[in-house]
Amino acid sequence: MKVLITSLMIATAAATLIRAQEEGASPADEAKTDPEVPKQYEVGEDTMSPDGRFAILYPVRDEDSNEGPSFPNVLVRLRPYEVIKELDVEPAWKEMRGSPAAKWGGNQFVAIWRQMKWGNVDLVVYELVNDKIKREEKIWPEVVKYFDRDFHQRFLKKYPKESDSYTFVADNSDVKSFEFKDHKLLLNISAENKPNLAPGPVWSAELYAVWDLDKAKFDKVDFKPGEISIRKPEE
Repeated sequence: MKVLITSLMIATAAATLIRAQEEGASPADEAKTDPEVPKQYEVGEDTMSPDGRFAILYPVRDEDSNEGPSFPNVLVRLRPYEVIKELDVEPAWKEMRGSPAAKWGGNQFVAIWRQMKWGNVDLVVYELVNDKIKREEKIWPEVVKYFDRDFHQRFLKKYPKESDSYTFVADNSDVKSFEFKDHKLLLNISAENKPNLAPGPVWSAELYAVWDLDKAKFDKVDFKPGEISIRKPEE
């Protein structure tokens, strides 16, 4: 009986080991140790395409140096390794303010933006075909036009002494700023001029829009100006 039990235990362990070997490591785990990725870079696991073939690379931070990153952020094909696009952003380490982030629409479209203190900026979408960028759609300038027009015409004309700047914000972590749906990109973007709760005139606005990825333009825009108010100083 003891021999039978021992044999069953060995067989079970062997089956478990074989199954684990067949399943293999996840694409993210493989990317962390991929020998083809240059040593000066690390893979952004959260930026990987669904098939695990593409990702954003971040310069490895030198903890002994006070200087910023020496290498640009790049969108790459992991295997075989190839740089697809050197990103047009200030080089940033992973999770550094201003670092690029990504969201995929299947394995064909990738939305890339920069993560700032209050919200997200500089949205661009790349279409990949045959491991190359077929089209680059710079969405952010089109977004900014709506906010700029309202901020200058409705707010600064009334309060010309106020600072000529506002900030894009994403206060609610449950709200998705950018979301793919078929060949569309859904946008939910907010901005205000005093996210730090400073006193004085307060302006805000929201934009809900649908970007058509095939036509490279807005299919629908719902821009909602907020009520201008005065925030009193804290006593």
